Amino acid sequence: YADASVELAADFYDAERVAARVTGRFTEPLVGPPPAEKTESSLRWATKDVWPREREQATPAQLEPLDVRL
Repeated sequence: YADASVELAADFYDAERVAARVTGRFTEPLVGPPPAEKTESSLRWATKDVWPREREQATPAQLEPLDVRL
């Protein structure tokens, strides 16, 4: 979806520039990927209830059977 979003946003922006009669070229450098540690921490947060923990540290969702957690 990211590639499609970028393409649609660029097309929209170009159309807005034409409608506003803005001349000249505009190029924006693409943003690189997020840092690995940010991606890893987001993934850990998003999947935290899937992985078992010690009973005293578990959230209510983590105490459920695996087929319920998935």
